Amino acid sequence: MLAAVYSNDLALMACALMQQGKTGRRIMIREYELVDTNADNIGACGFCGYKAGRSEGHHRKSNWVRERYAEGLRFRVIRSPEFGDVGMIEYAVGNHTWRPVEAEGYLVIHCLMVNGKHKGNGVGALLLDSCLQDAERRKSRGVAVVTSSDSFMAGSDFFIKAGFIPVESSPPYDLLVRKLDKTAPNPYLIVDRQRLLKRYNEGLTILAADQCPMVPKWVEEITEAARDLGLKPIVVPIRSAGASRELPTPYGMFSIIYNGRLIAERPVSARRFTNIISKLA
Repeated sequence: MLAAVYSNDLALMACALMQQGKTGRRIMIREYELVDTNADNIGACGFCGYKAGRSEGHHRKSNWVRERYAEGLRFRVIRSPEFGDVGMIEYAVGNHTWRPVEAEGYLVIHCLMVNGKHKGNGVGALLLDSCLQDAERRKSRGVAVVTSSDSFMAGSDFFIKAGFIPVESSPPYDLLVRKLDKTAPNPYLIVDRQRLLKRYNEGLTILAADQCPMVPKWVEEITEAARDLGLKPIVVPIRSAGASRELPTPYGMFSIIYNGRLIAERPVSARRFTNIISKLA
C-alpha cells in the first residue's frame, strides 16, 4: 500500500511505503521530497541516476538547465534522505522543447526517470502528477512526450497507463499526449532527415547537446575511436531548442552523420561506432 501526502507547495511530498516481509507484516517508512530546482540548487542534484559530482557532463548539464529556466523549463528530483536523488522529471514549454515536435501550447516531457530500486513505489506517478498539475496551472493544452522502445528514453507503457494516447509513431519512437483541452490540435513530429544531411555531406560530424550529462563522455569516446580509424571528426554543439528540433531524429539531442548519411541517431558505444564505419568502408 502506498500513501502520498501532498503539501500546497509542490516542493515537498512524502510517501509511506508498507511492505509484507517474509516473517510477517512490517512497515518501512521512506520519505521522499520533491525538489523543484532553481539556479542555486541545480548543481547539487543528481541526473539520470547519477549522483551530483564534478564530472564534465554534470557541470555542463547543470549550466544547460540554468540557461533554460527563463524559457519555462522545469527540472524536479525526488530525493530520499537515505538514498539521495532517486528520480527526476524534466519538461519544457512546447515552443522551447528540445525535441523535434510541434507542440504549441503544450508542455513536453524530455525525461522521466526513476532509480530501479525505487520503481513500484509510486515515485514516477508523483513526478508525472507534478507536471500535469503545472500544465493545469499554466492553462496548457496538455502534456506531450516522445517515448522509445530502446534504453535511452522512457517507454510508452507508463504514460499510457496514466491516460496518454499515441498520436504519431516513427519506430522506435512514439509521440504520446494527454490533453487538458480536448479540442486542441494534436502535437506532431517535425523530423526532417534531409536538411542536415545535405549540410554535412562530407566527413564525420557529431551533433550533440548538453541536455544529457552523458553526452561529453559519448562524444569523447567516439571522437577517439574515429581518430584511431584515421578520421577527423567535427563536433557541432547544439546550443538552442531550435537547433535541437532540426536534428534528423526524434531523439533530438545527438546524431552522427558520415558523408551525408545518418549513421547513428542516438548515442552508441565506441565499439558499435567502429563496427558501423568498418561496414561502410
